[in-house]
Amino acid sequence: MTPTPAPRRPAAVSLASLSLLAAIATAAAFALAVHTSAGQRLDDAARGDVSLSAAPQAYAATERLLETISVTSLALFGLGIMGLALLRGRPALAAGAGIAVLGANLTTQAMKARFDRPDLVDGGPATDGAFPSGHVTVAMSLALALILVVPPAARWTATLAGCAYASGVGIAVVALDWHRPSESVGAYLVATAWTAAVAAVLVAAGEGRRPDRPERPVTGRAGAVVAAAAAIAFAVVVGVSAVRRLDVVRIVDDRTAFAAAALVSAAACAALGVTVARLLQRADSDNGASGVADR
Repeated sequence: MTPTPAPRRPAAVSLASLSLLAAIATAAAFALAVHTSAGQRLDDAARGDVSLSAAPQAYAATERLLETISVTSLALFGLGIMGLALLRGRPALAAGAGIAVLGANLTTQAMKARFDRPDLVDGGPATDGAFPSGHVTVAMSLALALILVVPPAARWTATLAGCAYASGVGIAVVALDWHRPSESVGAYLVATAWTAAVAAVLVAAGEGRRPDRPERPVTGRAGAVVAAAAAIAFAVVVGVSAVRRLDVVRIVDDRTAFAAAALVSAAACAALGVTVARLLQRADSDNGASGVADR
């Protein structure tokens, strides 16, 4: 007799709540950073101002990272992520990932086109909308879509890889003065709102795991341990390489506000990615509580 999956409503409600909170936080960040003089001053003070003449290696490396973001890369990686879901025999999951990526990026472009940035500090003319960052939205939406479609056993690894990339892009656009810190964080929030909303619908609709093999509760814990160890190793390697090759010590010393903003941006990206992953893991666990697992 095939066990009946446990109810998934709590996980769906949690994902829907995360989506709503992310949307509210986006609006709050926009209101504070764009429409208050104190917010604008703080945002502007934290810009990186990394130039080719002052830090050539850091500038070149940062620019190469940002060159990975384009309409072509969005389409290719997005289709690749959807293809992964289709290979797993999950067409609804593939469609959901596509909707989350497309929705997040269209929302960002609509906001940028609709809302300009008034100059509340120097009294100059308003500038074209830059909130939230389009580059960061692409990176974060693809990272979260990957977290959404991978099997539960691979989710923490996907979270590490995706958030490392998205946080790198978020810091890079601030370092080169393409964007302010709030615009990176706003992009993380927009992508999270869309992914969590789509995930809530999928979970509520029963898009879960198939009753193929017995559940192994240690899988999630082992994945978390492996991801944590890999994250520490990744941070050490990147940190050592950066100190030796990218003039990071001098950049941080010269730009304390930027360094602090970079840490906040990376922490926000990691917190949102981990929250989405944990809720998806909980949904999988709820669905497998009576003894079913994904293949």
